[in-house]
Amino acid sequence: MHMTSSHRLTPQRLVLLSLFIAIIIVQSIVPFWGYITVGVVSITLIQLTVAISAILLGSRAGVLTGFAWGLLSFIRSWTSPASPLAVLMFHNPFIAILPRMLVGLFAGIVYNMIRKRKGQVLAASLAGLTASVTNTILVLGLSAIFFIGFHATMGSISGGQWLWILVGIGTNNGIFEGIFSFIVTPIIVTPLLRSSHFKHLLQGD
Repeated sequence: MHMTSSHRLTPQRLVLLSLFIAIIIVQSIVPFWGYITVGVVSITLIQLTVAISAILLGSRAGVLTGFAWGLLSFIRSWTSPASPLAVLMFHNPFIAILPRMLVGLFAGIVYNMIRKRKGQVLAASLAGLTASVTNTILVLGLSAIFFIGFHATMGSISGGQWLWILVGIGTNNGIFEGIFSFIVTPIIVTPLLRSSHFKHLLQGD
């Protein structure tokens, strides 16, 4: 039985799930662990962690790690926002949490579908890409719905202007995040998937 086919939350899986959530907490707090900034491009790494958890532990674990990421984004938007856009977007729990939960769900589903036909490496790449695209599209899409009805201004910039700024930044960053996730996900995941020790650990042997 393949390790991602089991939905049993064994003690070993719960420990690994807790480890992934701990990693996400650290990535959310410590600069450069959850995000890489190169010039004007900011690449989010946390969706990679969520995708990997979904690949190794299943979609349910992906949803839980995604929830942890979204909840932390929501909390940080009130306590220590990274930018004015973070305040505008992630004060809304639907924008902060729902897309991140679906990141884990879709990454796990795509991995299991592709693995059966094309193998682990391509499946991991496409799962990573799916995680990145899901996060970008859903965060931008839900933000767009919010900004359409947002008539107040922040400084001299209206809600509509903030929307276009958001779309420009999100699209630019999303392309690089997608490429990065497509390449890096199998590099991290494949050795673990092929490790007999790791398989036995996940299966509770």
